[in-house]
Amino acid sequence: MSESLYKLAGGYDGVHRIAEIFYRYVFDDPLMTPLFENPDDDHVGRMALWLGEFFGGPSEHTKQRGGFYTVVAVHHPLRISDAQRDRWINYMMAACEEANMPDAVIDYFTPFIYSGALAAQRNSRRGSF
Repeated sequence: MSESLYKLAGGYDGVHRIAEIFYRYVFDDPLMTPLFENPDDDHVGRMALWLGEFFGGPSEHTKQRGGFYTVVAVHHPLRISDAQRDRWINYMMAACEEANMPDAVIDYFTPFIYSGALAAQRNSRRGSF
């Protein structure tokens, strides 16, 4: 992934905006809040680091949090339901739209939103990779 998609998404400010909007939806939804042990943690900041790296920006999530394996591990104990998975997908898509992400960003990200949500759910049910 080239850094051009990260820039197209608005850089750190753009991915941070997606994360802020996403968590505004999530923390207002009683179906979703049980997935978060401590809603006061910096979920927005962590997701912004992950999204930035995903879109080709700086490798800060990997440097600060451990990258992909950390993301996988935090989902292990969650037991994500089909309804929670679908809601996550809907909220992420809505966040991208509300953040006015360019079509190229949404087109690139959409299949990963679906496959990532399914992978997180599978890992949460298996408790391992």
